[in-house]
Amino acid sequence: MGARKLVTVVLVAVAVVLAARYLFWNDKRDVRRRLFAMAEAASTSGRATAEERSSAAEHLGALVTDDVIIKTDSASFVGGRPAVVRLALDAAPAANTLRVSLEDVQVELIDPATATAFFTLNVSGAGSPALHPLPRQVHATLVKRRGEWLLERGEVLRTLEGAH
Repeated sequence: MGARKLVTVVLVAVAVVLAARYLFWNDKRDVRRRLFAMAEAASTSGRATAEERSSAAEHLGALVTDDVIIKTDSASFVGGRPAVVRLALDAAPAANTLRVSLEDVQVELIDPATATAFFTLNVSGAGSPALHPLPRQVHATLVKRRGEWLLERGEVLRTLEGAH
């Protein structure tokens, strides 16, 4: 094999590896997917059985660290996996349907095992007027443990007035 062919083969191989890395092993995309999975796990249907809600809570618990902290405002927070899961479970019975969605998700990798995300959190619930709050801007920190991105800290930065 000539030198030109060898260089061409090496360049093509490098391009394929870089493209595969970008398309399949993209940490920013993994963080974004993990955040959307958390929103989905926190959402419940009015038709969900107790077993389905328990399964969703278990799934939500698997997406956060043991020492997770959720800061809901400047004076209050919820800490630890069981308390965070309980927070999500307690919101579900207040409404027939609880819908959690994320918008404008921006992810920044701090290092190979730490990422931060800023996004707009929308929570709505059918059957309870109290669960129609304004959207909130949230800052989240995720850490990579055993190859999985887990929520370590979430903080509501501000309520977006008039955005709804």
